[in-house]
Amino acid sequence: MEFTINNDFNDVRLDKFLRRTYQDIPISGIFKMIRKGNVKVNKKKKKQNYRLQAGDIVRVWEASPPTAAKPLLQLSDDEKQVIGNYIVYQNNDILLCNKPSGMVMHVGSSHEHGLSELIQAYTKNRLFSFVHRIDKTTSGLVLGAKNTPTARKLSELIRDRKIQKRYVVLVEGRVKKDHFLLTSFLKKEHKRVMVHPDGENGAKEARSEFSVLKRGQYRTLLEAKLHTGRTHQLRVQLAHINHPITGDQKYGKKEKQDLMFLFSQRLIIPTLSIDFSLPVPDSFYAALQ
Repeated sequence: MEFTINNDFNDVRLDKFLRRTYQDIPISGIFKMIRKGNVKVNKKKKKQNYRLQAGDIVRVWEASPPTAAKPLLQLSDDEKQVIGNYIVYQNNDILLCNKPSGMVMHVGSSHEHGLSELIQAYTKNRLFSFVHRIDKTTSGLVLGAKNTPTARKLSELIRDRKIQKRYVVLVEGRVKKDHFLLTSFLKKEHKRVMVHPDGENGAKEARSEFSVLKRGQYRTLLEAKLHTGRTHQLRVQLAHINHPITGDQKYGKKEKQDLMFLFSQRLIIPTLSIDFSLPVPDSFYAALQ
């Protein structure tokens, strides 16, 4: 098969282009194709991290054909109205959603679809994608791109820590300090993220900043600012200082809860003059008392 790269895939990594084109081939198979020379760009072998340029000719010697694009979900009028209410801001390139707790971000083995597939269907745009994700039980703002160049730009801003994320979180216990910074080294082990005493054995530094918004008798409402973006960062760090997030059944109390009180409340993108925030849900103040 031969592909001519257009502007949608300009500056996209070769392996990412192939993953989108051959969705039925696992990433290990994609790497093997590149390594064996079954993929060439402009008649030359390239590494998996080669960034494609508009006009490049990609030729693939592979038995399986490109994966046909999956049909968009068919939405009822009522579903369209609900999904439309999730969208809280958009322009020609960017879309912000208020994700409800309990909804996954993407299709998975136990989910027929996620918020990403719903937004693609609602906007009738297969190129739409979220550039970061939050846990199923976390609610609030998530950032998406309507086209590949914008997705790449936003991903670079996240990588360079030029997008600020603020969360509101309800924790167990009365936090004494009005403002504090947590620095930890985190590593995933046996489906859980653990705190390590140092950065050895693959543990990565995680830094979070907290300020008390309001104290209740047995709980505290905090604002959290991420300085890094590690998996389950806030959940693990707060549990480690004995202030687990209310409703966090993985790292906190094992009590049955319908909601984890972690809310993605604000996104700030200075280079794009975007500073968007949502009001804190009433349920957080009710649970504080």
